[in-house]
Amino acid sequence: MSNSVSAEQRAAQVKEAFECILREQMAGLPLLNNELAVAVSGFQEVQGRIGGVVVTPWMMSLLLFPGENDPWAALSLGAKESVTLPGGVYRCMQNVIDGLGPVMMCSVHSPMHAFPNQSSALAEAALFVERAMSHDTLASAEDPVNEELLGRILRGEKVPEVEALVANISGADTPAPA
Repeated sequence: MSNSVSAEQRAAQVKEAFECILREQMAGLPLLNNELAVAVSGFQEVQGRIGGVVVTPWMMSLLLFPGENDPWAALSLGAKESVTLPGGVYRCMQNVIDGLGPVMMCSVHSPMHAFPNQSSALAEAALFVERAMSHDTLASAEDPVNEELLGRILRGEKVPEVEALVANISGADTPAPA
């Protein structure tokens, strides 16, 4: 490992950083699933890195922190890299998060409206970690995330397609009875 931070310490740092993002940047946005809270799942050392999943009311992502021989800190923000884990190859994007530093992120789910409660989101996170960190499975290298759309959401831009989806899920577009 490239530093003295344990997987447990890293998990606590991730939870704290994303709780801050929720309070300071995401609060009140319609894409949030208010049944969910920030949580972490499965943080562990794997191949000289620390990784795990963060669950938030707006997304679920695999986070990988650089190991000793990873040049990720030199990558530009938003750079994409294929990262091989025991369960397969994952297409990750370089990010720098206040309080955490450089991290590779791979979206697992976004938005999070498919999850009716925290337990279901945490079960999915645990299942994803098990698949990603296990030699018994082979993950897809396919990138299921529309990163341009996610970027617009995270920058706080108006995103009509997401607003329509949220309205449809919440029933806001349901016409009143005549």
